[in-house]
Amino acid sequence: MRSSIAKLTTATFLTGLALFGAAGTAAAHEHGHHHEHPHGAIAFGGDSVAIDGDAVAVEGDAWAVHGNALAVDGDAVALDGSAAALGGDAWATGGDALAVEGDAGSRGGSALAIDGDAFSAE
Repeated sequence: MRSSIAKLTTATFLTGLALFGAAGTAAAHEHGHHHEHPHGAIAFGGDSVAIDGDAVAVEGDAWAVHGNALAVDGDAVALDGSAAALGGDAWATGGDALAVEGDAGSRGGSALAIDGDAFSAE
């Protein structure tokens, strides 16, 4: 009986350590405007920062200021825009950028990169 409890306790502890080690770092900040929805940051194995925006990172890094950023195995930065990176890097300032296995940058326009690079500016 004691052996079974010890094994169960050890397995639970090791599972907790594995989950803690796989977790990333997330930070969110929002100004208290009553008419806006709450913002947040979520990270799984990456880092995520949101300031009056939303950021999600899965094995990547996402940073959003007044925008939305999604990074899955890549990096995404959104400043007053939206950026999504799936296996690549995406950067958006006042526009939209989507990178799938490539790099996309947008300055007020829209950029889409699939297995390559794209840049857009107004």
